[in-house]
Amino acid sequence: MIDRRGFLGMSSTAIAGSSWLTARRATGPAELDQFIRTKMGRDHIPGVAACLVRNGSIAWSNGYGWADLEKRIPMTIDSLQNIGSVSKTFTTTALLQQLEANRLQLDDDVSRHLPFPVRNPKHPDRPITVRLLLTHHSSIRDGKAYGRDYACGDPRTPLADWMRAYLAADGRDYDPAENFHPWAPTEKFDYCNVAYGLIAYLVEVLSGVPFGDYCRSRIFEPLGMAETSWYLRDIDRAKHAIPYTYVENAKARGPNWGGVDLGVVREPGGPPPRAVAGNYLPNCLYNHPNYPDGFLRTSVRQLSRYATAYLNSGALGSGGRILAAESVARMFETQKTVGSRSQGLTWYASARVRDQPTWGHGGSDPGINTDIRLLASEGLAAIAFMNTNGVRPDEISHRILELAPQL
Repeated sequence: MIDRRGFLGMSSTAIAGSSWLTARRATGPAELDQFIRTKMGRDHIPGVAACLVRNGSIAWSNGYGWADLEKRIPMTIDSLQNIGSVSKTFTTTALLQQLEANRLQLDDDVSRHLPFPVRNPKHPDRPITVRLLLTHHSSIRDGKAYGRDYACGDPRTPLADWMRAYLAADGRDYDPAENFHPWAPTEKFDYCNVAYGLIAYLVEVLSGVPFGDYCRSRIFEPLGMAETSWYLRDIDRAKHAIPYTYVENAKARGPNWGGVDLGVVREPGGPPPRAVAGNYLPNCLYNHPNYPDGFLRTSVRQLSRYATAYLNSGALGSGGRILAAESVARMFETQKTVGSRSQGLTWYASARVRDQPTWGHGGSDPGINTDIRLLASEGLAAIAFMNTNGVRPDEISHRILELAPQL
């Protein structure tokens, strides 16, 4: 039993605690704003959009800077952009749906399900399995044919044709030295984009549905992601943030995929891009035949619905289930892989927050950097988009999760 004195003491403590929490919550957004604005100035970032997801809804969000520097269009959580390799988690979601339908298993040789065999020609007796594709241990390599196929607009080559050209022994772009590592499957970790085109192609073969259509009906529509698409033709380009490449000391700050310098993607044969706001070169809105590895277009607001489904064991409300709870748990199981990275099925664990692991994925491509982080133990997710590359969006998503109790 609690006496009156004890009750009054508890009440005073609760009131004091409440006042402290209110004060902390008042300073949390200001602290986060300052952190983001400082990073933008230091790292030369035109625009940032970010949010915190808590209990199935956006608890905090903000946009900073510009989606379009010339037109002075602000960056917001409804600005669309390609999200880079965060896209790989969607491709994995589609693949796990096929596992749930018992159409394949994680340790299947992928060649069992394809119209042509996929083997590292240096190790023809070593199968490349689904699990190896999902953990970057397949020994498939992003070669020059991958890097050079970035182009303005949507891809003109169907996914199935590009896969055959790259991986089949009689393919147009087949190159044993460029397209495969010298080491055998399972022996090393090497991040691979082409592997996720192959995963999507598996989904096409197993489901009998083109991958873009499959994702729309099985993932985007159940989650209410009406402005999300793999293709530019399906989105409102007026809402798309311009992907900018920062130039410093005459060098474009762009990624290098397959040994190809991708500083700025532009129309071939066209005039060179004109720098805006001093040192920013605009990329065209580009895509790739291997699009399921990194070319999904969405917004922070829409991606928050996807994050909510993952935090809620695969479902957004009663009608928006995209995965069984067991499949979500399987994705976040640390795999037995080579190297120190805590690798799940595509998702990976990164820096801890309040001594709990965060699982997520980042994305990088010309003119964009993105990150999504889940702190499942607290039902939290953080998302950060930037319309330039060569920066660290995970610094923002991590900071959001750190400050979540104050937001």
